[in-house]
Amino acid sequence: MAPTDPAKGTVTAVIFIPFTDGELSMLLDTLESIDRFVTEPHRVIAVDDCSRGHLDEELRRIRPDVTVLRNERKHGGRSGLYVTMANACKYALDHFDFGVFMKMDTDALMVGPGLVPQAIQYFDAHPDVGILGSYRVRADGQPRRWLKWKVAFWYEGHPFRGVLGRTRLWRDPIRRARRMGYDVGENVLGGAYFIREECLNAMRRDGLLDYKFDAILRESRIGDEIIFSLMCKASGYDIHDFGAPEHSMALALTSLPLPKDEILRLKKTVIHSVKRGLDGESQEELRAYFRARVPDPAG
Repeated sequence: MAPTDPAKGTVTAVIFIPFTDGELSMLLDTLESIDRFVTEPHRVIAVDDCSRGHLDEELRRIRPDVTVLRNERKHGGRSGLYVTMANACKYALDHFDFGVFMKMDTDALMVGPGLVPQAIQYFDAHPDVGILGSYRVRADGQPRRWLKWKVAFWYEGHPFRGVLGRTRLWRDPIRRARRMGYDVGENVLGGAYFIREECLNAMRRDGLLDYKFDAILRESRIGDEIIFSLMCKASGYDIHDFGAPEHSMALALTSLPLPKDEILRLKKTVIHSVKRGLDGESQEELRAYFRARVPDPAG
């Protein structure tokens, strides 16, 4: 990355959003939702994953208030997003003092106020917790499962990889995470989640924000949220639910987790994914719906 060097400051939250080709309009709308509902001092770090159109330059022109970084080579999604996000975490630690670090995808949307203070209050009351998100229970009350990722970690760390001349990944982080009761593959959903600053510092201290980048980019297919959940436990912190029905985060993998009217009735604060509604609505329709119906807290 080739970041601009802003003056180090104190903010309540740093919000990280990765983007690439075809996502600028989505990003701008998501940024507008953050403007409306995150009233606490915050800094957005948007990282361009080596877009062909140099969208980083256009974003700097449109939104000079956003810290815009660019990957020197394309990292892609899944494990590549871990590398992108780990670099953004280190940038945030170097340039800001903050309470929480929040990751949002471009298809996540803020739809209500108060989420950042809720997360900070929860972290303050639970100093052992490093990550908050949609963890064991989904927004619709159903349990989340991670058998797929158990298999992925087994495959990517298996001894036969050495015979084939490939890197055995994840052995040391998993060994350390087991001391925290880690269930291999457990994770928060990646559309939006929080990490406390102290947890990121612990990850950095233990080399978990620099873990085998080249091998991961070359050989891994495990997503950022699964890796960060592992690194959280490996650094000595726990993970708690913040996306169950009683919480204000409402997240699912590829669609809204609840009907759009229900999201407003239940006063949810952040949603994912607005790519598709439960009644077949398109992303454009959903963004327009929430833009028109959600009141601006500033009046």
